[in-house]
Amino acid sequence: MSMISYEGEMDLEKCVQMYEEEEIELPEDSTSGKLVYFLAPYFFEKTWIYDIIVSLSGAFISSAVLLVYISLRDFYHNPLESELSVEFSPLWTISHYFLCFTFSFLNFIHHRKKVNIETKALQKLLKEVAGVDLTGDPVAWRRIASRVNHFSEETGYRYSLFYSGEHCMRFFVREIVKPIECQTYDIRCYCEGEMYSNFWKNPSNKALTERALAKYNKSVENFGELSHTAERDEFRDGTFERFRNIFNTSILYFWVIELGSFLILLLTFIISMIVWGIFHSFATA
Repeated sequence: MSMISYEGEMDLEKCVQMYEEEEIELPEDSTSGKLVYFLAPYFFEKTWIYDIIVSLSGAFISSAVLLVYISLRDFYHNPLESELSVEFSPLWTISHYFLCFTFSFLNFIHHRKKVNIETKALQKLLKEVAGVDLTGDPVAWRRIASRVNHFSEETGYRYSLFYSGEHCMRFFVREIVKPIECQTYDIRCYCEGEMYSNFWKNPSNKALTERALAKYNKSVENFGELSHTAERDEFRDGTFERFRNIFNTSILYFWVIELGSFLILLLTFIISMIVWGIFHSFATA
């Protein structure tokens, strides 16, 4: 009995020693890591160029409202409005550019957090979840995230997949647990840049997923409640997500109001031109 106890203690010590020797590196551990995680793909993949072009296009398109307004102003010969328009025109274009650029950048950060994971990296994640002690290891999810990040970099992916251990856990809950809970089995992954949702249909992937899910299920007391809470915390309770949702909603309403204003001004201008044409034809008759 004492021999078994001694061997158990030795195994535990070896396990602890192995965990202590393994270095865990995640972007959340340093300020530079945080910046690199979010900004490196943005600049090195030249996403910023696309955002600048789209923002400039949005700013120029929004100038249509200003153009119709100026045409209507000149039609009625209002000198005071002419002075105000000259000062207001650059501000109008610049503000629309920054609104469009901010909209694009916030959505990039949002999609960066969602993680587009390759098939091999997803398999590695499931193997780690199935193999790591989720209850006995206090930094289990950090360890899993670090290992998957290193694996993805070794297989050619230039950037870290997961920002933190919590980010990794939430991804697992959202992309693995929830589809199985809802019985949709829509587990998505990417292969050569294209998204596939048939990961579950592969027998080996299905068996691996079931092993990881069983291990995760044992590590929580209330499986359904935890998964729901994790997803809610990420998408609803996060400061960034709240700010992004408010900003996007405000932009949507702003665009609707601007489109309505454009249509009203355009209709007013057309009616004014028609009325002017009718009166002018009678005056010259």
